[in-house]
Amino acid sequence: MMWWDPRTWPPRTRMLFGVLVTLGVGWIDYATGNELRIYPLYFLPLTIGAWQRATKPSIGLAVTTALSWLGSNWLGGMTYSRPWMWAFNTITQFLAFATFAVLVARLSVALAQERQLARTDPLTGLLNTRQFHEEVAEEMERTLRTPRPFALVFLDLDNFKWVNDNLGHKAGDQVLSDVATALHRCTRRTDRVARLGGDEFAVLLPDTSHAQVEAHLQRLMGELSAVFAKTPGSPVSASVGAAVFANGNGTVDALLQRADDLMYRAKRGGKNRAVVEEFALGPA
Repeated sequence: MMWWDPRTWPPRTRMLFGVLVTLGVGWIDYATGNELRIYPLYFLPLTIGAWQRATKPSIGLAVTTALSWLGSNWLGGMTYSRPWMWAFNTITQFLAFATFAVLVARLSVALAQERQLARTDPLTGLLNTRQFHEEVAEEMERTLRTPRPFALVFLDLDNFKWVNDNLGHKAGDQVLSDVATALHRCTRRTDRVARLGGDEFAVLLPDTSHAQVEAHLQRLMGELSAVFAKTPGSPVSASVGAAVFANGNGTVDALLQRADDLMYRAKRGGKNRAVVEEFALGPA
């Protein structure tokens, strides 16, 4: 977390900061008098607070902003022709601040949703191909700085077309979702799981040796067998290829191709099996 970036702060810290800045702006507004208009500065803490996508706290911050504006003008000697104009102007200021805060909060929510959709598969919630490639590239960069093995696992469902043809696409989607759940059960928090499209999946296993990959795949194949057993008579199984790399030399596509080739070797070997191979890559 970067302490100088409010976007990385916890929600309560960000909201408290917004309140303190609002009060500070009110004090500056009072101290500078009516000649200097610093009204736009009131929107700065509102933006910081509302960007955390919390609408109710943002409205509370809008109340604080309106009261701070009222206090600065009251103490600064502002006068109106009618006493009720104090209340009217304060209410209209609050409505303006609250509307702004709600719009910022909703914009933040919309952008977060768009970012999520851009990096995930809509059916399974797993990473999509583009995001998975980025994750692999980052892992390759890390291994060049601190050498450590990592693995790429490719998984393809055998005879998956049978499910769609005999049970319908809804049943096929359920199988894909169940496979995604099984992959998550078999992975660590630092692992990355993706659906590459259709019935193909991939897993990135950082800091993982050959022996650890074999143990991982043994558990994974058991979990997948349980998934496929839910559909009596189904011929669906999984062919898995796992490539273990000592470093991140080469290109993302080249390393992914190694795992893909191993997956197809598993298919040619009779399907419903896993093939693991370790590669010691030279300089890029």
